[in-house]
Amino acid sequence: MPIVMCKYFYVIMISQKILEMENMKRLIIITLSIFALLFVYNSCDAKKNEKEINTFEYMNMPFWQKCNDEILVNHLEELYKNNFDLKIAAYQIEESNRIVKIALSQELPHIAFDGYVGRTLTSSDEHFGDLVIPDYSQYRYLLPLTLSYEVDLWGKNRLRTKSMQKELEIRKQEQKSLYISLSSNFAINYYNLIKTDEMLRLQEEEIKLQEKICDLMQKRFDFGLSDKNELLKEQKALTVLIEGKNKLLERRDVLINQLNVFLGDRSFRDLERSSFDSVKTSLPIPESIDFSITENRPDVVASRFSLEKAGYDVKISKRNILPSFVITGNLGYNAYSLSSLFGTNTGLANIGVIPFLDIFDGGRKINAMKLMKSRYNKHFEEYNKRLLTSAQEINDALYSAKIAKNNYDTVSDRLKLQENDSYLVSRKEEIGTANIIDSLVKQEELLLVRQQNVSSKVNEIIASINLYKATGGVDVFTTSNNNDL
Repeated sequence: MPIVMCKYFYVIMISQKILEMENMKRLIIITLSIFALLFVYNSCDAKKNEKEINTFEYMNMPFWQKCNDEILVNHLEELYKNNFDLKIAAYQIEESNRIVKIALSQELPHIAFDGYVGRTLTSSDEHFGDLVIPDYSQYRYLLPLTLSYEVDLWGKNRLRTKSMQKELEIRKQEQKSLYISLSSNFAINYYNLIKTDEMLRLQEEEIKLQEKICDLMQKRFDFGLSDKNELLKEQKALTVLIEGKNKLLERRDVLINQLNVFLGDRSFRDLERSSFDSVKTSLPIPESIDFSITENRPDVVASRFSLEKAGYDVKISKRNILPSFVITGNLGYNAYSLSSLFGTNTGLANIGVIPFLDIFDGGRKINAMKLMKSRYNKHFEEYNKRLLTSAQEINDALYSAKIAKNNYDTVSDRLKLQENDSYLVSRKEEIGTANIIDSLVKQEELLLVRQQNVSSKVNEIIASINLYKATGGVDVFTTSNNNDL
């Protein structure tokens, strides 16, 4: 009978050890499963919040194709690929995206391995009251997984992530604004270069005419038909024209260098460009623009996101005053010999909650909350100012575009009148009622009006581009707008 009881007791002990081993395995499996689920959740949530930026939309190539200049379109495509400012902006977007992911990771539990393997050398006796532990030496193998998780009862960590996401959206709007600004500035310089080429060509023709006038005046002076002052006057006029040519040459070189910087080209090559005669002014200027268009400007949208981010920061500062609760625990093995490391009696598991509340911090959190409120009020006023400034800039650009178109029409009419005047003087020269100098002077006047026509034509195109830039890259040249700004 005692033998039977001993066997029965032995079976019970084995069963308990097996049960403890199974429980330990279950704990390990559950812990690893939680870790895997959290990893998957983190990855899925990060991908959900990471939206691909459609930079092709920022380019707005359909608008630039309306300029009917294939060379300009090709240059803009090269700009979008090689411009260094755009590359820097792309890396800033990537940085902000990583910051959002870092903020998101703070919402999730933290699981780490915090192990210890060491040997306690021979020590002196240790006394615990009447209990005496003689000197000893031993190994220790501590292999736990540590877990900590701040319970987000007040939604503080979630708000931090949302705040960082708004920061990312601000960077995206800044990138969009950069695309619009760079493409517009490049197109403006491109058309200024075309204008400079044509102005330079007309300036050279005018110099040739003035040289003929100076030769004729020199001959008249030699024959005593004019005084010295008239000759000096024409010679000074020639030097003025030559100086103007030199300035145009300088202006052309500067524009070419600037355009090469836009394109990220270190060779500073002479850029291909269209001729002035092929430039078309086919963009119709709208009579009015809807006020709601200001709300879509990248700077206005960025200002609105800044206001929303400041709102999140205010909520975060309020929740920082409330108590926080951190769940912490360990799961693993604690053994004193390598052979029994994974034994049934070496399991280590504990879990607890750490509450935390600042009793006194010198008013730091209260003042931080008031600071966030002040920043929110500042961003609110900045947003209202940005709306008003945007409306003013669009109004100014629209008015300038209308005036530029009117000026071009006026100069075109004056050019026709000047051509008729020059034609009449040339006819008088043929019949002998006017001399050749009068005819050359009229040709100079005609070249001067042509230069004004060139300038006014390009200025009309530039004014249209400035209107496109002021509206935040919106093509207002094909839409009818009824509500004036």
